[in-house]
Amino acid sequence: MKPYVSTSYHASQLQPILTDNPAISTLVLYKELSGFPNYGNPSGNADILYRGNQGVWTFEVPPFFFIPGLLRAQLFIRAVLDDRAATPVGQYSATISINDRIVHRGPLPLQHGRPFGQRFVNWGTLIFDLSNIRRINRIVITNTSTGLPDDWIGLDWMEMRFIRR
Repeated sequence: MKPYVSTSYHASQLQPILTDNPAISTLVLYKELSGFPNYGNPSGNADILYRGNQGVWTFEVPPFFFIPGLLRAQLFIRAVLDDRAATPVGQYSATISINDRIVHRGPLPLQHGRPFGQRFVNWGTLIFDLSNIRRINRIVITNTSTGLPDDWIGLDWMEMRFIRR
């Protein structure tokens, strides 16, 4: 016996609500930082800046994408303080510059890394607008903390996001 299929059944189904906005050209340049084999999440690696240390990282925009005046950009830095709470959070500070322009000077809105001695789960993200984009962008971070000599700031990754205006 064949199953009966009704061709006169009409269901009232909601119609989708869709948009078809034009695509926007974006470019994301990502750096997984891997100087020290612990703490980073999920990679397990991170760069470390001890008190008084300075680190320099560069992001090169591909020539086909770089059109002066037509890009806006942001820098994202995934960071955390060391996991030894001997120094209060308020004593950790940094100076951060992008293309020789200081975008941050002073205390960092970060916490001590947790859990102790393992991959941290409480990384924070620092976000900065770039006002002077170049084809080769130079990021300089100096740990200006006032605590113990072995106090450090951990950097898990950095990302520059470029969007055409």
